[in-house]
Amino acid sequence: MFMGHRRVSAPHRSSLGYRRVRARRIVPAPRDWQQYEGAPKLLGFLGIKAGMTHCAYIEDRPRSHLANREVTTAVTCIETPPIVIFSLRGYKKTAYGLQIAADLMASETKEELKRKIKLPKNYDFKKSKKKFDDNLEAIVELRAVVHTQPYLTGIGMKTPQIAEIKIGCNSIKEGYEYGLSLLGKELLIRDVFKAGEFVDAMGVTKGKGFQGPVKRHGVKILQHKSKGTKRGVGSIGPWTPARTMWTIPRYGQMGFHMRTDYNKRIMQIGSDGAQIVPKGGFVKYGIVKNNYLLVKGSIPGSKKRTVMLRGPVRQVPQAIKEPQILFISTKSQQG
Repeated sequence: MFMGHRRVSAPHRSSLGYRRVRARRIVPAPRDWQQYEGAPKLLGFLGIKAGMTHCAYIEDRPRSHLANREVTTAVTCIETPPIVIFSLRGYKKTAYGLQIAADLMASETKEELKRKIKLPKNYDFKKSKKKFDDNLEAIVELRAVVHTQPYLTGIGMKTPQIAEIKIGCNSIKEGYEYGLSLLGKELLIRDVFKAGEFVDAMGVTKGKGFQGPVKRHGVKILQHKSKGTKRGVGSIGPWTPARTMWTIPRYGQMGFHMRTDYNKRIMQIGSDGAQIVPKGGFVKYGIVKNNYLLVKGSIPGSKKRTVMLRGPVRQVPQAIKEPQILFISTKSQQG
């Protein structure tokens, strides 16, 4: 087969496995949840990304060539103020997927929630609860509607963020009773996750605006004598068929994409931010005033951005065991 003027072969630039479109919402909305069996609990939590540091711990993977030795790793700090469960939502199964069967809102809500949504003036809690009870047999999935409390942090944000989090349970009745016990109350990160567990970190990546194919896809810059363009692909398609296929690396939106990092290990959950915050605070964030957790490695999103921590939907790589941390760096990041 002839290749025209091509003398060498070249790999396809960029990956076709990711959608490069702007995220529709800043708060992640998972499409799938962990397959969970056990006592009822929430399968996710919302936090705010603060920054990164590093820590030293004892490697506890038995098959690692560094097993039982001190190793250093980068960790991401996520501030996790208590979330408030202000509503329960039940879904029924239809031919068109899951549809809302019943809603139940707490009789008393936080005053700050009015900044985000319009609350009903005369809400009849007993009537809504009776409707929920009547539809309980048709409900196949329970979710808690929660909101964050960013005003407890130092980022200057007053409007809470709202998200739905599935309630994991053995039966809908057990999950419903668990949700009723938490309705209108605050929930801490320790009530959902513990150190050593694995979570999926979901967030919206840093936005980089409208970019060309060189930065967006890693296309090679052509020689200076090239005709037409240098920072682009040599050909965007053949004469026949006379159209540009979607597989061609082109310019467009870069960043601000919804992304998920699977199986991120929780290294530590704490309540005193002074133990892990660098001197002078995290750059572009400040100090951590609430509960926090350290996640091994990096997670998508910029600082001050809301992150969804979800129970793992894939098989975890090792047994759940709290890591033995020896040192956490608090060296100033401001030089």
